[in-house]
Amino acid sequence: MRSAFRRASARAVVLGLVALTLAVGGATAGVTAALANGAITACRHKSGYLLVPSPGKTCKKAEQTMTWSVKGPAGPPGPPGAAGPAGAQGAIGPPGPVGPAGPPGSGGALASIESLNGIACKTHAGTPGKVLVETEVDGAIVLSCEDGAPPPPPPPPGGEHTLVINEIDYDQVGADADGFVELHNGGDTTADLAGHALVFVDGADGQPYLQKPLTGTLAPGAFLVVPADAQNGAPDGIALLDGDKQLLDALSYEGSIRAATIDGQTYDLVEGTSLHEAVADSNTAAGSLSRIPNGSDTDDAATDWKFTTTPTRGEKNVAG
Repeated sequence: MRSAFRRASARAVVLGLVALTLAVGGATAGVTAALANGAITACRHKSGYLLVPSPGKTCKKAEQTMTWSVKGPAGPPGPPGAAGPAGAQGAIGPPGPVGPAGPPGSGGALASIESLNGIACKTHAGTPGKVLVETEVDGAIVLSCEDGAPPPPPPPPGGEHTLVINEIDYDQVGADADGFVELHNGGDTTADLAGHALVFVDGADGQPYLQKPLTGTLAPGAFLVVPADAQNGAPDGIALLDGDKQLLDALSYEGSIRAATIDGQTYDLVEGTSLHEAVADSNTAAGSLSRIPNGSDTDDAATDWKFTTTPTRGEKNVAG
């Protein structure tokens, strides 16, 4: 009897080892999947063995299902890691609330016209500038907006040239017609007019609206009459340019033209003091604007030019 028991026990041990080997070998994939899920599920056989079923399999009815966590209890938190890169900039948020109102201003009181000198303004061309206040000899006040660039030079002094604009009739009684501009050579040598031009300028924008090219020569003391129906002022002007586009003489009437643009160059059409707006040609009485005395050029328009009721086309000017 004792010998038989030993043989039976040995056989049972062998069978148990075989069963264990088969269970472990067949459950390799199941253990891998269980570890990935954080828990292990096994079947307890009545023999005491634990068998891990293959993926998709469950324990048999005679087996006990047992589950335990792969991980132990959570440990303390580790130190913080390094900061990550900055994220993309988000959309701009909505505007904040309107701030409180500022203190009231001074009320806009103007102490004097001169106090406007230097304040900000915008030029006719739309560029930033500063206000320039000028007072004429007769008390008239001229306000202009200068862009900060140096002003163009006025016509050269009379001693530097002998050819002048001597007379202009731009406004006639009734319908305007038969207007003219008269040039005079006050020197003692013949003037060469080749390349010269009379340029008529609109004071509204400082741009030419008519050009009269000149040719030939003009003897000493002689006159040249150039037919032209010039505009009626407020303001308008006329410039005499030589072949090199140099300004020889100019007249700005019924207002001041300080920056006329001709062929890309800027010219000041005021000689000395501006001719007062009241000194103008008339549409109710025959007359013209003339240099009185004839050919006088003191480099001051208000002194040299007068209105005369005696036009002298091609002849010496006379007061009247």
